[in-house]
Amino acid sequence: MKTIIQRVSETSRIPQELLSENPPFPKKAKIEITSNCDLKCFFCQHTYDDSPKANIDPTLCKTLIKQLKDAGVEDLGLFWIGEPMLCQQLPEYVAYAKNINISYVFITTNGRLATPDRLHTLFDAGLDSIKFSFNAEDRESYKKVCGVDAFDQVLKNLKQAKVCRGTNSKPAIYASSVFDPSNPEPFYRIKEMIVPFVDEHYPLRLYGKRSLETSSEATDIRPTHPEEMRSLQQMLPCWALFTEPHISVDGQMSVCYCDHDPRLYVGDLKTTSLKAVWHSEKFVSLRQAHLAKNICGTPCEQCIAYTR
Repeated sequence: MKTIIQRVSETSRIPQELLSENPPFPKKAKIEITSNCDLKCFFCQHTYDDSPKANIDPTLCKTLIKQLKDAGVEDLGLFWIGEPMLCQQLPEYVAYAKNINISYVFITTNGRLATPDRLHTLFDAGLDSIKFSFNAEDRESYKKVCGVDAFDQVLKNLKQAKVCRGTNSKPAIYASSVFDPSNPEPFYRIKEMIVPFVDEHYPLRLYGKRSLETSSEATDIRPTHPEEMRSLQQMLPCWALFTEPHISVDGQMSVCYCDHDPRLYVGDLKTTSLKAVWHSEKFVSLRQAHLAKNICGTPCEQCIAYTR
């Protein structure tokens, strides 16, 4: 089985065969089964988004899963910006995807609801991997980073995941933690704490204009120093337009991996086929702008990963 680092790299580094204004439909996709989340992480778009929250319609979800399978998708994430463990039908969707022979079905979770009972149900459904987003080194910093007091519960659940897996070969159990170049020590302290309980742990670099600054007096969200940032221009073309479609809870295909803004939607999958949206004029035009590294006047110009 590929490592999580390999899978992330394959997605974020656009393969040459997909680096086109009209690329073939990818082998990977994500469906947002819920737009709800139970944390308020300072770095996440969800915290600043006041749009209505909902779970996906079960019939729509299964229809999309089947269409993705028919389109050649092999890796399916049953999450996007929301927290998938808030959706009671998650095990049902995992089982359905596996029953129609989607090779690799995975989720990312904040872990607060990933209790042993729920993990057993998910694992029995056929989940191939679970990744915990674990972004603080202690209870106090967790409340400041994630907006709720859940450090002890999340750590307890993470530690139980391998126990729940037992002697089975899957699911793979991963963890990621945000990495702030101006303050790298917390990442390494987290790593030391949790690495015995996961198969892999890796950093997720913070971009944009918010970081968490801790002093002896207080912890505040602060502007990121310019020398710590990569520019949006350096990141073009963005991988999300070429390697992995993101489908919202209401069946919209988005060009973005981190923003729910309807300006970034390119088609309604309740009325239009996956491939028709993927090859639509709106999507092709935006890819052309990314390939030319000139996104002025496009919805991507105000990318929240770099402007929030």
